[in-house]
Amino acid sequence: MRPLKRFKITRSKERLSNRIGLPIIEEIIEHLDVRAAIDEKFPKPGSNRAIKSSDYITTLVYMFIDGALHLEDVNHLHSDEAFQEMLKEMKLPTSDAIGDWLRRVGSKQTEKQLWEVMQRLLSVVEKPGSILDIDATIIQSEKGDAEKTYKGNHGYQPLLGIISENAMVVGSDFREGNASPQSGLVELIEQCIRNYPQEIKILRSDSAGWQKQVVDYCNENNLGFTITTDQTTPVLEAVLSIAEEHWSEAVAFDGIKEGYQLAETKYFFGSKKREVRLVVKRELLKKQIDLFSNYRYWIVATNLREEEYDNYQIIKLHQGRGSMEKKIGELKHQINLNHLPMGQFNSNCLYFTAGLLAYNLLQILKLIGLPEEYHHKTVKTLRYQLLKLAGKLVIHSRYMILQIAAPLKNIELFIQAYLRVRLAPKPLRL
Repeated sequence: MRPLKRFKITRSKERLSNRIGLPIIEEIIEHLDVRAAIDEKFPKPGSNRAIKSSDYITTLVYMFIDGALHLEDVNHLHSDEAFQEMLKEMKLPTSDAIGDWLRRVGSKQTEKQLWEVMQRLLSVVEKPGSILDIDATIIQSEKGDAEKTYKGNHGYQPLLGIISENAMVVGSDFREGNASPQSGLVELIEQCIRNYPQEIKILRSDSAGWQKQVVDYCNENNLGFTITTDQTTPVLEAVLSIAEEHWSEAVAFDGIKEGYQLAETKYFFGSKKREVRLVVKRELLKKQIDLFSNYRYWIVATNLREEEYDNYQIIKLHQGRGSMEKKIGELKHQINLNHLPMGQFNSNCLYFTAGLLAYNLLQILKLIGLPEEYHHKTVKTLRYQLLKLAGKLVIHSRYMILQIAAPLKNIELFIQAYLRVRLAPKPLRL
């Protein structure tokens, strides 16, 4: 092994940073008047010198985008002189101050207030999106008042609503770990419709959504749905009653056989007024594991008309909700919302919702600031290619210069994003 060349270590007094790209997020926050909206909704500080609610929340946002895992990671922002100089109008609270503020202010009410702020972001989204995916996820935590989940571990079980086409989070309900996966779904759907200015046309859900209240709500409000059904005795009886000649090989749009069969039947879910289509996918098992069947079934209930969606299109449409799992994984493992630092439900509720704000700000950056090929890039990719760039801040009397140490394509991407954000439409006054 060759030894390293000898070198000396000295401390540079220049304003260097590996967060040179973060001012683009600040530009979005300023452009959409996010700070003013937060201070309007949240409790006012006790004096003019106190830290505002907007400073606490935007500090959390920068921590999430920076990849922080713990409240103490705010110290990385404090030690970055160039970053602080770029945001000199903002006060950076300490980790202790953030924890105290979360304990004092966090509640279901402030979760709702932060969603009222996020309506400003959703109002500038121009990329069409009409398919709402809803799902619950478990966040493990052994701290404080975390309750035991149905999986046997302790934690929390938030509900999320995400638009499939543009990946905007449009609703959430932070819940105790022992909450039923079936509870609160209609309220979440209503919240998503209220928050999102575009028309939601189709709801997609796993089997937690297979309940009469959800089906009735969709039918009464002209909302299409595809829902994975529980394979209960009545449902399986309906499926097994399908005549063999009604099963057909699934053929893709390019004519290639998919390797499974499809059929459908009508089903009355508790009442003749609640008629749905059951679209059934069955696969022949290589090894029989059931005494009465050689097939594995996957059943999707829908109220979409057959003239608009045949059974193959229903299956493909519903399989698209697999992207929801990827987005939840991005929230938990790249925004790092699987680490909740507080020991109280209300504090973690506000912390979690601030993480959703950070994620939505990144989505806004992609949708209005970056070329279309970046619309599906992950948070980690944005960090490496745009936000966590190294550089030097040079300050003159009337302006600042960012000297970015990165390939030319990254610098061009930064300039393009910065200009696009500045020229983006302002949100409607909410």
